[in-house]
Amino acid sequence: HAHYGSQMWWSMQSAVKTLCRHWKPDAILSYWAHPDGECGLRASQYFDVPCAVIVGGSDVLLLPRNPVRNACIRRVLSESDAIITVSDGLREACTQLGAPDDRVRTIRQGINPEVFHPGDQSEARSRLGLHLNIGEKLAVWVGRLVDVKQVEILIRACRILWDQGQPVRFCLLGDGPCRSQWEQLAETEGVADLVQFIGPVGHDRLADWYRAADLTVLCSKSEGLPNVLREAVACGTPFVSTDVGSIREIAEPQYSELVPANDARAFANGIRAVLNGPYAEAAKQFVPRTWGETAHDTVVLFEDLIARRAGRRVPSLPLQ
Repeated sequence: HAHYGSQMWWSMQSAVKTLCRHWKPDAILSYWAHPDGECGLRASQYFDVPCAVIVGGSDVLLLPRNPVRNACIRRVLSESDAIITVSDGLREACTQLGAPDDRVRTIRQGINPEVFHPGDQSEARSRLGLHLNIGEKLAVWVGRLVDVKQVEILIRACRILWDQGQPVRFCLLGDGPCRSQWEQLAETEGVADLVQFIGPVGHDRLADWYRAADLTVLCSKSEGLPNVLREAVACGTPFVSTDVGSIREIAEPQYSELVPANDARAFANGIRAVLNGPYAEAAKQFVPRTWGETAHDTVVLFEDLIARRAGRRVPSLPLQ
């Protein structure tokens, strides 16, 4: 673990030096605190330019539980010229790990409104080849099938809803090492026909899945601020999620329900509330933040960092 950063830098430094033989970058931006952030630090020292690292979630929420990774991450956060977080909750996590408060900026991610926008549900289902039974609702889950996502909660909630006379088909988009055990759990719970593991789906097809769904669900025990939920609401689809990480920052009660983690019955109750309430109408009124706005805020930050490195006095940027 202690050598991840140096090994990654060793594997890429030749390509970086070749690429930059005839020009010098103005700044360095890396994504993920470690090992990528450590490579960003090394590159900024090599070129003598400022660097910023984008923190995504697990890199400061889960990885620091390992003492060796904790030390590496703390170094990246303390020595980078700026830390960009996608939520205020992650901003707080960074400062708790020793990041200087005045270097941490929240720049929330956006979506592409040309791709993610409301549309006709029936047409979306037709394009995807979906055929639901009478009275059946559709829920979409998007992510990597790993332990932290706790898909077992979704499966047990599906069984609870079936027993209550509320059939919901869950389509899981993505793959991962836990797929086979969760497929087996769905068989054991008697809901294999309702919990469908679709596998990986191209980003260009996600919008149709959101539009086809009656709601989007997330049942993780740890998250940063997943863009999946913003993309879903941008398509006019409400969501139900466990109340973890920074999700509360985007979970407006008009179009979402938050429930406790690791509670299948509460998850099922949240789904019932959304399916039987006015949440979908509210979701269609959602105005999303765009990637253009995110890019603008990032450019402003780097202009400030570059000016400071050049020794020019500029006004401080307000924290967002």
